[in-house]
Amino acid sequence: MPAKLLFYAHNGWGLGHLSRMVKIATLLQAEIHDLSILFLTQSSLVHVLRLPPGTDVVKLPEVLQKGQFAAPKRLPLPFEAVTQLRQRIMRATALAYQPHLLLVDHAPLGVRQELLPTLRALKEAPSKPVIVCGLLDLTGPSYVREHWQAVNAVPILEELYDEIWVYGCQALYDPIKEYELPDTVARKVRFCGYLGVKPPTLPPEAIRQELGVGRGKLVLVTVGGLGWDGFPVLDTYLEALECLPKDLELHSILFTGPELPLEQREILDRRRRQIASRFPWTRSVQLLEFSPRLLDFMAASDLIVARGGYNTVTEILSLGRRALIVPRVAPNLEQLTRASLFEERGLIRMLHPDHLSPRSLAEALLAALRAAPPSRQHLQAAGLDLNGLHQVKTHVVRLLRYQAKIPSSRYEG
Repeated sequence: MPAKLLFYAHNGWGLGHLSRMVKIATLLQAEIHDLSILFLTQSSLVHVLRLPPGTDVVKLPEVLQKGQFAAPKRLPLPFEAVTQLRQRIMRATALAYQPHLLLVDHAPLGVRQELLPTLRALKEAPSKPVIVCGLLDLTGPSYVREHWQAVNAVPILEELYDEIWVYGCQALYDPIKEYELPDTVARKVRFCGYLGVKPPTLPPEAIRQELGVGRGKLVLVTVGGLGWDGFPVLDTYLEALECLPKDLELHSILFTGPELPLEQREILDRRRRQIASRFPWTRSVQLLEFSPRLLDFMAASDLIVARGGYNTVTEILSLGRRALIVPRVAPNLEQLTRASLFEERGLIRMLHPDHLSPRSLAEALLAALRAAPPSRQHLQAAGLDLNGLHQVKTHVVRLLRYQAKIPSSRYEG
């Protein structure tokens, strides 16, 4: 019988939490023998993330949540009815699956405390799993303290969670201190480092040739998530292209996300065609909704313009690419804090969204293209550990040895 892992990854507005968990699952399935991983997620786009073998999904009815706002996304039912349905699905799945380890991403109680019945049921089950909460490097101390106090999260972390894994470096940002965690919770924290990625096997030169990019610069623009709020950055970028020197050969790939409104995509497409007609030899622009090969295109880029989400920034730095970050500043300051932290260490450039304009973006693009990309030595000097995935694997193996009481040789990849 394989060791069983259950992953909870809620994604109300994007793919970040689920994408991070899929990266973890992919590494574990590649390096640990005889493992079964089951996801609890509401994302309807889970199929685009290429789940590894030995992994499957239980799909939850979708809800939208942003700050205090929450509502069903598809079912024409009251929010409370959908929440109860989600709770019953999660609890029944967990008890039937009987996992050895439950890994909860980001939200210790889930959406509106929906995970609490499942946590309590597993703790009372004959074979109690190890329960772990995985946290980002940072979210914002005031936001976390206020939110966790509102949902009474700290007592739940004390009572029901065995460990807390932070996907970041304590030397860069210490949530124990910033979130004012009590000792009863702090002693459960394990710092894993950032969940870095390996470069694609296909060389960047081959990818650039495939894209038709010669000696010119290649800029990739991605707004993260599903693209629902990305229009200001994408539109301003296209306007900024007209402010650049005419002799600068620059090719652009813009990822809009699948939920960018159609009318906004049509505006971007008109601008793209206008640029192509005005600069037939020095500018080209491709608009794409989504691609499973995003990492390939990032590795081949001279510069990446992006939001400041955890996954995107970590991937950029793992690949040693130049970055110009335009962070979100709502519903919390997570992205702004992360971008500011990395800019202070010379790893990226940041343009605050309040200062976003075609001229300021054009100037920032030129400055970023002139700068040297971050080297591995630079990342190490800045205290950035990108081996988080392997550290997570180490923790999983340790806990499975204890929980499943199976010889360690079974988990050696």
